[in-house]
Amino acid sequence: TTEIYTLSLHDALPIWDFSVSSSRWRPHSTMPPSVLGPYVIDRRLATGGMAELFIAERQGPHGFRKRVALKRILPQYLGDPDFKSMFIDEAKVAARMSHPCVVQVFDFGEHDGELFLAMELIDGTNVSRVVRAAKKRKKNIPIEVALHITARTAHALAYAHRQGSTDEVPFVHRDVSPANILLTATGHIKLTDFGIAKMSGQSRHTEEIGRASCRE
Repeated sequence: TTEIYTLSLHDALPIWDFSVSSSRWRPHSTMPPSVLGPYVIDRRLATGGMAELFIAERQGPHGFRKRVALKRILPQYLGDPDFKSMFIDEAKVAARMSHPCVVQVFDFGEHDGELFLAMELIDGTNVSRVVRAAKKRKKNIPIEVALHITARTAHALAYAHRQGSTDEVPFVHRDVSPANILLTATGHIKLTDFGIAKMSGQSRHTEEIGRASCRE
């Protein structure tokens, strides 16, 4: 059944904006750094309230190359300990996740005082973009596609809740927006952005920062 829905999703969506190469690019006044740790920056994908995302590449011996999505805190927040703490918490939470419907985290590091998070680079789009494109073209998203997206997102959330929670402290994602549900070019669903995920023991101050960092 999953394979059938995946094929249906793949067949239904290519008529809409389904490219990572240009649809996420937004001009920004600050030029991206050329290197961040072991990663060579290609270009910026997006800018949010707390962080920005780049396409980057890690190069190794004998022609090894790995393209990733590289996330870093926005320069104006580098000196803010609360934002830094949230970013570290996101890295720790995401590192525990290993599920086909959750974006994978490969690496976490620091370069010249800047923290960065290297993640799986998704060739595709997100639900928000697909819904806008469908509305613009006066088309309906097929019900089986909508159900598949919903079901796979629910699977990802159930897994994240089990993996991130403890006996005393439950885990909640808190930002399951259409922009954070990614659709790959092969028709698979990926949940991303645990930047404001909450353990129930966190302080109200962190909660307020989390609300302020919600992007787009």
